[in-house]
Amino acid sequence: MLFFVGGQIFAQQTVTINEAIEQAAVFFVNRLTPQSRVAILNIESNNLRISNYIIEGLSAILDNDPSLVIVERRRLDLIRQEEQLIISGAVSDETAQRIGHFFGAQTIITGSYIRLGDQSRALTIRAIAQGHARGQGTFTVQITTDRVLRGLEREQNPGNVNQNYIYLGARAGLSTGFYGNGGGLASNAQFPSQSISGIPAFDGALFFSASLIRLFEIQTELMLTNDSFDLINTSNNNTLFTVSYNSLMIPLLAKLVYRPSRFMIQGYAGPYLSLPISQMEVRHSNGSYTADFSLLGGIMAGGGIGIKLGPGTVLADIRYAGDFGNVTISRNGSQEISRRNKVYFSLGYEFGLLPK
Repeated sequence: MLFFVGGQIFAQQTVTINEAIEQAAVFFVNRLTPQSRVAILNIESNNLRISNYIIEGLSAILDNDPSLVIVERRRLDLIRQEEQLIISGAVSDETAQRIGHFFGAQTIITGSYIRLGDQSRALTIRAIAQGHARGQGTFTVQITTDRVLRGLEREQNPGNVNQNYIYLGARAGLSTGFYGNGGGLASNAQFPSQSISGIPAFDGALFFSASLIRLFEIQTELMLTNDSFDLINTSNNNTLFTVSYNSLMIPLLAKLVYRPSRFMIQGYAGPYLSLPISQMEVRHSNGSYTADFSLLGGIMAGGGIGIKLGPGTVLADIRYAGDFGNVTISRNGSQEISRRNKVYFSLGYEFGLLPK
């Protein structure tokens, strides 16, 4: 907070990082005493490459101005090594004064670079007079994200540039089921040869994930799915029953995810709960009926890829889900009718929130 105290405040408009460096140089050239010896000491931030970029750019512009004398970067690097300082770290006023005195500098320049969100950063640069820590001017500006800044941030963290704590999204697609026959719909004595044929269905989901550590997230979903299948008498290929029901699946998935700048790859697995949200409809040659039913949870696993598009990421996803046991229908007692296994194909869109 010391960088915001005292001095003159300049340039509140949003600019690129190169424009900010140029404006800072003009600001200090107009305020420092001619022939001043200047030491550009540090830019405090969590990104060493950006600190280096700002210092090198500011040094190059000021060094070309005949009214100022800039302490060489190489000489400053040597004294930083002795003081065990890094240019992106915090430096106390006492240390800055001591280093400035060592080089005979009349002015010490320090600063800070702070990330405000996905699209905005704040840069503050302060000039301090050697000997009595009197402020000679404070330059502050808001920096917008552009190609140069994105490149610097990618270089700092190439494996996981899109850093957020929270992700929200939605997806929709088709699924196909592979159902084991539980025997509760048609008598095996009357129809000894039976098989179940799954009918493709539409599914949709809202999902939420939280980043715990780099490359690892926890994801949960509200997944609306439809199950439809035909029970077929294979001796004559006639359909005995057509079954349809809707359920809400709520998985808790452990997810490994790699998020570089333009795409993402993910894989996940975990258990799920499954809750009925309507009655089961059963149709047969003589009519139809509805009945209550219950489902067990199961295990889900899958993966997907994504491409950055606009503020979020377009996702393509494939996954498998298998119940722990049979679906049970409540009609004239409890009857186990089928065991559900499904493969899902979907497209979705994901937004990153709460940047680190």
